[in-house]
Parts: sequence; structure tokens; C-alpha cells
Amino acid sequence: MTRIRLAACVATLLVGVAFGAAGCGDGENSDTPTTPAEAQPWDPCTLSDEVLLAATLDPATEGPGLSAEPPGWKHCSWDNHDIGAIIGASATAPAEQFRNDPRNFQFQDVVVGGREGFTYLSEIGGEDFCNLVVPFESGGLMNMQVDRSPFTKDETPMCEWAVRVGDGLVAGLPD
Repeated sequence: MTRIRLAACVATLLVGVAFGAAGCGDGENSDTPTTPAEAQPWDPCTLSDEVLLAATLDPATEGPGLSAEPPGWKHCSWDNHDIGAIIGASATAPAEQFRNDPRNFQFQDVVVGGREGFTYLSEIGGEDFCNLVVPFESGGLMNMQVDRSPFTKDETPMCEWAVRVGDGLVAGLPD
């Protein structure tokens, strides 16, 4: 084992011990309220190459998605020769958050890969971008933004692209 790997293992162990020790005691004499751990979002970067290819995305184009990730979200991005897709996931965001945002419009209920969701446009991206939201049964959701490559000659409407990509992605999403 290299020194760096050993140091990382020791640091991880110490952090684990510190958090474990902080949670010890009977709690009867504590003035500090305890809060449950915040649910962690599913990481879209864990999608398999097979799922990405089924969604018409090139696994070799994987990128971080956003330059600044909002708290409680995980993002990843992929491209193909016609479109780019940024896939975000939250363990706690409700679908209503997108439906109630006054900047979002043209909502369309859809079924992708056997799961219910909806597409929408946003003032921020106009008709050059389409978003697809698919809620998870366990809570939270996936929000995917699809945009047209500047090099494509394909004129398929962006929300049709979002549904096409979503049909392939659903097999890799959590329940």
C-alpha cells in the first residue's frame, strides 16, 4: 500500500471514529439537538455504458454537468452528435418545484420507459433546451436538460429528444 493510500485510509478511519464518538452517549444530558442525516442524491455519473448507449448518449463524453453544483444535487453530462444532456438528481426535490416556477412553461405529461414524468421549457433556455423530470418512488427525482448541438442538422424538437433519451435512461434510474 502506498503512503498516500495509507494516509487516506487513516484519515477516513479517524473521521469515522470522530463522527462515531460524537454520537455516543445516552442523550439525556445533551443540549444539542440531533438531526437525521440528509438523504444523499443518486449520482447520475454511475449510469452504465449500456444504459447511456440505449439513451443515444456517448459514454466517452462524460462531464461534470454543472460548474457549480447546488446543495443536495448530483449532476453529470453526456453528448451525442446531435444533443447534449445534463442529468441532475436530488433525493428531496419535489416535482412541484419545477411546475410552480414561473419561469417554466409548456408542461407536457409523458411516459418514458414505463415511468410517468413531464417535460417543460424554461425562460432561461427557451426552445433550445427541454427539461424532463422523472420522480423516484423513494423520493426525489431526476431532472434532465437536453440542448441541441450547434453542429447538428437535426431539427427534431428538443422535448422529443428529451423523451427519446429518457426512454433509454429509465433502466438505469433508481426506483
